[in-house]
Amino acid sequence: MRFITYNTKNFRKIEYIRYLPEEVKREIDIVSRVIPFKTNNYVVDHLIDWENYLDDPIYILNFPNKNMLHPEAYQKVKHALENNLPTKELTEIITEVRMAMNPHPANQVSNVPHLNGRELTGMQHKYRDVTLFFPSQGQTCHAHCTFCFRWPQFTKELDLKFAMREIDQVAEYIRQHTEINEILFTGGDPMIMNPRTISKYIDYLIESKIPNLKTIRFGTKSLAYWPFTFIPEYNEEAGEMLAMFRRIVDSGYHLAFMAHFNHYNELGNAILSQAVQNILQTGATIRTQAPVLNHINNDSEVWARMWKDQIGLGMIPYYMFIERETGPYDYFSVPLAEVYRMYQQAAIHTGSFAKTVTGPVMSAAKGKVQILGIIDNPVNGQKYFMMQYVRHRDFTKTFQPFFMHFDKQATWVDQLKEVVPQEVMAI
Repeated sequence: MRFITYNTKNFRKIEYIRYLPEEVKREIDIVSRVIPFKTNNYVVDHLIDWENYLDDPIYILNFPNKNMLHPEAYQKVKHALENNLPTKELTEIITEVRMAMNPHPANQVSNVPHLNGRELTGMQHKYRDVTLFFPSQGQTCHAHCTFCFRWPQFTKELDLKFAMREIDQVAEYIRQHTEINEILFTGGDPMIMNPRTISKYIDYLIESKIPNLKTIRFGTKSLAYWPFTFIPEYNEEAGEMLAMFRRIVDSGYHLAFMAHFNHYNELGNAILSQAVQNILQTGATIRTQAPVLNHINNDSEVWARMWKDQIGLGMIPYYMFIERETGPYDYFSVPLAEVYRMYQQAAIHTGSFAKTVTGPVMSAAKGKVQILGIIDNPVNGQKYFMMQYVRHRDFTKTFQPFFMHFDKQATWVDQLKEVVPQEVMAI
């Protein structure tokens, strides 16, 4: 079977993939009306094993399938398409399906800050010392992950996007809030922007000389999905991008490149290795993070090998997340107890360098909740999850252990029952 891709002029996006079986193409067409779908020729040509593509982790990560929708939702969209319903009716059906998929988990909209009475719709300020910035031109990606908790950013019909261009207002907000010392450029993917565009944001921050701003971070999947962004031999703009990174470091900021890798298959080629080394040579650090995903990386051996490969390349394993309760959550979620044991075994087999990993962690409404362990009480025969917030809206509540009743089926913290104070004494 041969797969042919057509590329746009800038060699970034794929437009179409031919010669997939017709039933698979039809399935992708139906599901992608709900879950945003986009891939590129690097993912297709370098990362996917097309001899076993239906079980390939990167294929599942990038290509939607019908099991990612509830059966009734899939049939509803399929029926609408097969019967050529008017666009208005089709859009209403798709919107209904999407809204049932929890488009804003952890109440993200409550994180939007205000400056002088105006809502800053392209920012989030959830944790005391860091603010998120969603530059308008960076609200897409080189390819879309099927599990992505930010999928509403790519669905214009929902009008739920975080985005803005006014970096002057971002800078003023940070200046007024002296507790903020980090800004995280996120999306979408800020590395989808060309270096001239992103430099306008960066240079404004540098020239503003905000005394409390110490760290600039980029949250990105670009190393996994389009490493050419950082290799001048392949991309004429890469030199400008790397020069911008050096400018940030030379200006006295800590530059943290937050790289998303979901499987070790994204790490095993010379193109990726060269991109990583080019970034590190600018003085930036690269920290890695990903959620545990059923069908993709729900195996401790995958995580151990992934962390070892990242360490070997000079990257720092940072977060092991639990998949957020949004989008095709039922397809990708794994019970908390299984995730904890997976983390435990992966850390044991990675060795001392796994100590840099914070996990497993849920980004919930109040903050990032870490599972510290599963406790057996020999007195009452009960089990408990021991947890703590490594991040909390109220920073004074971080790193305070607490207990939740054990539930082997639970996949999210909201499904657990709190242990009341009198019970704690018995644990």
